[in-house]
Order: sequence, then structure tokens, then C-alpha cells
Amino acid sequence: MRKYFIAIILLIGGQSCKVNNNVDYEMKVLTEIFDSLIEEMGVLSQFEIPPPPEMLIFDDNNNIIGYDTVGYKKENAEIENKNRKMRDTTFVIAVVDTLFPCHNEDLDMKYIKSQLPEQGYVEALNAMKNYSIVSLPLNLSKIGKRERLTLKYYSEFPKGVKIWEIENYDFLFSGVLEISRIYFDTTNQFGLLYSSYTCGRLCGEGLIICICKINGKWIIEKKISLWVS
Repeated sequence: MRKYFIAIILLIGGQSCKVNNNVDYEMKVLTEIFDSLIEEMGVLSQFEIPPPPEMLIFDDNNNIIGYDTVGYKKENAEIENKNRKMRDTTFVIAVVDTLFPCHNEDLDMKYIKSQLPEQGYVEALNAMKNYSIVSLPLNLSKIGKRERLTLKYYSEFPKGVKIWEIENYDFLFSGVLEISRIYFDTTNQFGLLYSSYTCGRLCGEGLIICICKINGKWIIEKKISLWVS
């Protein structure tokens, strides 16, 4: 009886180590792709002012007769100067405290499958139906400090619509980032995750992020847009 008890304890311990190793690997991958994820979600680019349109010159009959290149260059220089100052600014992002499982989400699996860039992602997509994958508390310290970004837990902010009352902050609040668990294929060469970024009450986007390992490095291969507000 004692032998069976010891075997069960060892089996449970082995499974626990396996789970911990998987979680550690998942966080390592998330950290590796995090900067690219921020870029894909448009967290920083939303504050960039686009270049001015071409300044057309019209005659009395409203026909285009030329371009105001001097005026364009002047206005473009002013915009670039503002963007340069904005690039030196540190933004604060509210990151949802947990990495959530996708099987609770109302995802259009058929549509997602049709948009996958490679067959290798199908296995990762099927893993999204795995109910044994549960929420995982997100440790922001594992992601570490990022250039131009300060990451704070969503739970630290006011609840509901009050989070958008930016006049109450003494920092530049960027928005709310939500990230799911990462679902891998059995070879750990392909992965999928869901992420959404909300930059206002009626401003945001939800994406499926396709990641793959190339030469030992994880990269974002494609994003699949699910909704835009």
C-alpha cells in the first residue's frame, strides 16, 4: 500500500513539474513577442499624427494646376516635430491581470481556420477547445520593463467607464490590453493567442495573433482581425 502511495505522490509531482514547465515556457514566449504584440495592436502608433495630405493648387475653374510643396514641407516638419516629442513620452498600459482561456470566448473558429497562413496552426487552433487550459495569473515582472511603456495591472485602475477619465491621471494613459493563453501545436513550432486593445469607450480591436518559431526565435507571422470599434 505504501508503494502505491509513493507512486501516486511521484506521479502528481511529475505532472505538477510538467505544468510549471509549460507555464514558464509560455511566459518566455509571451515576453519574446511582447514588443511585436504591442506594435501589432497599435498601442503606440495611435498617438502618431499622420503626414498632411498633398496641398493642391487650383485655378479658377477648380482644375489642379500644381502643388504647394513649400507649404507641405513646412506643415510636415511641424507634425514630425510633434511626433518626435511624442516618441520620447512614456505611456501607461492597463494589462488585464490574467491570461484567459479561449474556450470561454465566442470565437468564430471556422473563420479563423480559413485565415490561418499555414496548416501547422490548425493543431494550435484545435487546442483552443481544450477545457483543461485555465486562466493564468499574469506576472508583469516577468515581462519586465519595456521601452516607452509602463505596464500596470488593470485591477489598479478605476472600474467601468471611469477608467477613461484621463484627467484624473498624472501620466499618459494609453488603454487596456487583454491577452489570452498561448495555444501551441505539439511540436511547439506554431502558436495562437487572442488579444484585444481598447483605447477608448468606442475605440478598440480584437485579433488572433499567429506566431511561429523561426531559427529558434518566436515571431508574429500574421494577425487575424475579429472585431474593430
